[in-house]
Amino acid sequence: MGPRTRPSRHDAAAQQFLAVAAELIDTYLQAEPVDAHQSRRLRHVRFPAALDWLRAEDVIRLAQTWTGERASRRAFFNRWPTRAEFLPDAVVYTLLREQDPLVPAPAASVSRLISAAADDLLAELSRHPRSYLVLHLGPLLPRHPQLAGSLLPTSRAATGVWLEIYRRLAHGLDLVMRPEWTFKRTSSVLQAMLDGFLLRQRVHPDDQATYRWKNANILADAIIAFLLGAVDWDLTGKSAQAALDDLTRH
Repeated sequence: MGPRTRPSRHDAAAQQFLAVAAELIDTYLQAEPVDAHQSRRLRHVRFPAALDWLRAEDVIRLAQTWTGERASRRAFFNRWPTRAEFLPDAVVYTLLREQDPLVPAPAASVSRLISAAADDLLAELSRHPRSYLVLHLGPLLPRHPQLAGSLLPTSRAATGVWLEIYRRLAHGLDLVMRPEWTFKRTSSVLQAMLDGFLLRQRVHPDDQATYRWKNANILADAIIAFLLGAVDWDLTGKSAQAALDDLTRH
């Protein structure tokens, strides 16, 4: 009999626990009420505020009903001695699982490229409950430094889309950004805009249709307005603040 394999947070058994936790998180964050099938599976689970409801005992119990012997209590605690150590891994796994980056299709114009990408991306993200996970946890992160630290190296599918759009705009069209708008700063602003519109779509789901016309949407218009200020169209080398002051003096 050969040596026993050391338990790992990345082995098959660990993946089973993480998958169950992701299902529970998705269920908690989904917009629709718990359906009949979910109700039968989750009848012993209570969902209080934040992620306090995500208990190791529920993950282990449900993992056993889904996957069998490998999902034992001992197998779980061999990988995560405490729930506090499990939670960051579960959150990161939920954010990154089955995330295929969207690649914007070629468009006849820059405005159409931005409009199509913004529309498709917002619609795609709003279909997945996990897209709201960071927005849900954000206010709690100062009290959970371990969880906050685990989110720093992660990325979302949206990031890759905006980086591709930025690359096309900056390099394909030879755009010159104003001195304060670095690559990192521009990407951060675009991501923050997307987060805000994603949250607004959940809070006010009917507003998005109100702000649409002629294949445009409010997120795309906001991005276009941002680019009009962030790109140094006249090659003056001035910051956006200086350019605005010059314009308003006349």
